[in-house]
Amino acid sequence: MSNGKKKLLIVNNNLTTGGVQRSFVNLLHEIKDQFDVTVLVFSNSGEYRDCLPVQTRVLEGSGFLKLLGMSQVQIKSQGYLYYCARAALVLFAKVFGNRLPIRLLVRTHEKLSGFDAAVSFLHSAPEKYFYGGCNEFVLDRVNAKQKITFLHCDFLNYGGYTARSRQVYKCFDTIAAVSEGCRRSFIKAIPELAEKTYCVGNCHTYSEYIAKSGENPVEYLSDSLNIVTVARLSVEKGILRGVDVISRLVREGHRIKWHIIGNGAQRKEIENRISVTGSASFIFLYGNQENPYRYMKNADVFLLPSLHEAAPMVFAEAKCLGLPIITTNTTSAQEMVADGKDGFVCENSEQGIYETLKDVLGNPQKLQVCREHLAGQKYSNERAVGQFHTLVNGRS
Repeated sequence: MSNGKKKLLIVNNNLTTGGVQRSFVNLLHEIKDQFDVTVLVFSNSGEYRDCLPVQTRVLEGSGFLKLLGMSQVQIKSQGYLYYCARAALVLFAKVFGNRLPIRLLVRTHEKLSGFDAAVSFLHSAPEKYFYGGCNEFVLDRVNAKQKITFLHCDFLNYGGYTARSRQVYKCFDTIAAVSEGCRRSFIKAIPELAEKTYCVGNCHTYSEYIAKSGENPVEYLSDSLNIVTVARLSVEKGILRGVDVISRLVREGHRIKWHIIGNGAQRKEIENRISVTGSASFIFLYGNQENPYRYMKNADVFLLPSLHEAAPMVFAEAKCLGLPIITTNTTSAQEMVADGKDGFVCENSEQGIYETLKDVLGNPQKLQVCREHLAGQKYSNERAVGQFHTLVNGRS
């Protein structure tokens, strides 16, 4: 103990922009005065590096462990040896799996001890991806009275549900899923771990979302339904089918503008689909934006056409800004978006998205009902922080 506070070690791979890292930083701010927190990041790099609480003790992965926390582009700054080593390990993982590379890199760091609880804040990666390692680090390199791991994924669908990952999770004392939907997915995969799997929601900086939304907010023309999406441009986000749906509705005579904030591996493919469908005059790609909230403030609706999701941070962001949501029915959608109040949960298909958007276009008063509901809600982290305290301090 230190000053009567429990000593926690929380492990993550980096501090680069992303939902997991954002949730990580927000949690640290919420618990900074209740616990003696040490953070270990494989690579102390990323946009959130300067956002950590000032009293947080930060350790960085030693040796080659930083390879698991940096991209191939980022690793160039570490020198030719690191660049070649990571490239070779990425190739090895694609062919043979990541078990051996992760095990070897984790063991380049000294063992840590003296903690009441050690928390892995990142779930296990799919076996062919050179990613993750936080679970293995906590299990192999940390001595602690309690070992906890977080789940930020739909375990059945994200690609990492394997015999090996099942064995890894069985080694933890407690599993914390960031939504009840994520918890149910995990328990369906590994039912024998049901009794030690709990829900600990994501934390948010609601006041920051609201303040930033007021900084030079985008003013949209009122002659169209202005849809905004903030998402990584990757396959699971369903942007391609969104392009097809919006194009279809516009061809039918509806006035729509779709504003997409974010970047990712699928950007070129999305650009090509926009070109092929002739959608460039009403579907706009803005790339990553330092302040996405200024795009959300005056929009009519937030759209997330994902194929699968865990517990998107952006749902809470949209809700606190009074922005109604249309989402496909993914793992936590019905839990996080009250249908007809916070927005609308549609069938997880292209037709489902089409029908819901068409209904909203024909009945705009439905969005007004949602806006009024959202404006009357209170947004806080009280429940999520309480869940975390219960997790660490024990359950009755």
